[in-house]
Amino acid sequence: MTIKQDIWVPDLKDHPGPKYRAVADAMMGDIKSGRLKPGDRLPPHRDLAWALGMTVGTITRAYQEVESFGFVAGEVGRGTFVRPPAEHNRGRHVSTLPGDWYSPETVNAEDDSMPISMQFNYPPGNVGSDVFRSGLLELSQDPQIERLLGYQRPTGMPLHLDAARMWLKYRGISASDDELVISSGAHNAILACLTTLCRSGGRVATESLVYPGLRAISRMLNFELVPVELDEEGMCPDSLRAVLAIGGIDAVYTVPTLQNPTNATQSEERRDALAAVLREFDTPMVEDDLFGLLPRHAPSPLSARLPTLGYYVTSLSKTMAPGLRVGFVKCPVKARDQVAAAVRASTWMAVPLMVELASRWILDGTAKAVLDRRRAVDQTRRDIAQRHFQGLDYSMPDGALHVWLQLPDPWHASQFVSHAKEDGVILSAAHSFSIGRARPPFAVRVCLGPPGTEARLEQGLKILRHVIDEHDPTEDARIM
Repeated sequence: MTIKQDIWVPDLKDHPGPKYRAVADAMMGDIKSGRLKPGDRLPPHRDLAWALGMTVGTITRAYQEVESFGFVAGEVGRGTFVRPPAEHNRGRHVSTLPGDWYSPETVNAEDDSMPISMQFNYPPGNVGSDVFRSGLLELSQDPQIERLLGYQRPTGMPLHLDAARMWLKYRGISASDDELVISSGAHNAILACLTTLCRSGGRVATESLVYPGLRAISRMLNFELVPVELDEEGMCPDSLRAVLAIGGIDAVYTVPTLQNPTNATQSEERRDALAAVLREFDTPMVEDDLFGLLPRHAPSPLSARLPTLGYYVTSLSKTMAPGLRVGFVKCPVKARDQVAAAVRASTWMAVPLMVELASRWILDGTAKAVLDRRRAVDQTRRDIAQRHFQGLDYSMPDGALHVWLQLPDPWHASQFVSHAKEDGVILSAAHSFSIGRARPPFAVRVCLGPPGTEARLEQGLKILRHVIDEHDPTEDARIM
């Protein structure tokens, strides 16, 4: 492999520590000193990896670190460029990408110059728009709308509690008013439950690959995430027992149905075994059942087996629309006021207008009809993914919004993500979900919902399959 001699190569002798950190520190130092100037294009990851005798994954991580501080910006198809000084030192932020990269594609969904985001686990956005328009119009004409414009209790208005009970019944959960809290989405509900259960400096046991939002909550509340092994059915009872036997665990967090990111679903027998372990150690458990209604036939909730220990969380984000920000918590009576207080402390309340809208739809059957339509749209997208990933090792069961793709040898996840980004597709590697010291699997999460059209989804999946079939990852490694 021939490398240009005029590329930027950092001097690492004064930068000890992990290699990626040394490269990142050297890069930011050279930007501050003026050796690298605004607008300068940094070397491609593979070229710099070759020059330094490192792996592409190490260089990719270094670039991401520098980008997170605002010193550089990656542009899909062009490379990574030094940003002006005014953009530096604004704290950690998400990498800049063309357009409104965080949102599902809606405008210019067919614009081939835009990257195809398959990074975030959103449902497809083109379901139920007609229902939302008519519902908002009807709500705006309500002569008593003023009652929804003031402060409300997180424990909910009577109509809203009726809707919460009805929605939970679809999953076989029965709840009384004094067991229910209405939150601003599932993330807020998880935050409220863990605020109730965990002390600062405490410990929460969870799957070794976990929803990234939980990591953000753990940093905010200052508790440690303790990894529990998982297999094709999710959290392993024997591993959980071993973790709880050591002691010091305040609570357990788990996603029993369509675990994020592995798509594992615990069987009824697995749930029975986990419930027995939790009862044995008298440990409370937060069940994130956000995806529970997406499969046609999901096992009964784990919380149903733990009436005094279970904190059941769900929302309408994956079944109706994330923008509603309506979530429900069923918790033990003794904890209800504490969970409600945590919701109040974090967001004060779910937006009453949105809760009212969602409640009307639940009670008149509209929400169930939208769920059925969404299941059909989701299945179409899974069918498309199945065609493109035929012959590969992946998990994408009924109800899944993403593919958990095991990469063939000799691919590494960060290496694959880097190649995909260069070709215009943004996705997440396994290390984004990993906690603890165990080596994450060589896998990536490919989200099917964000592309604005099925054609864009097809395009993104074709690119990923091309990367797997046509790129030789061994060319990225320097031959010593």
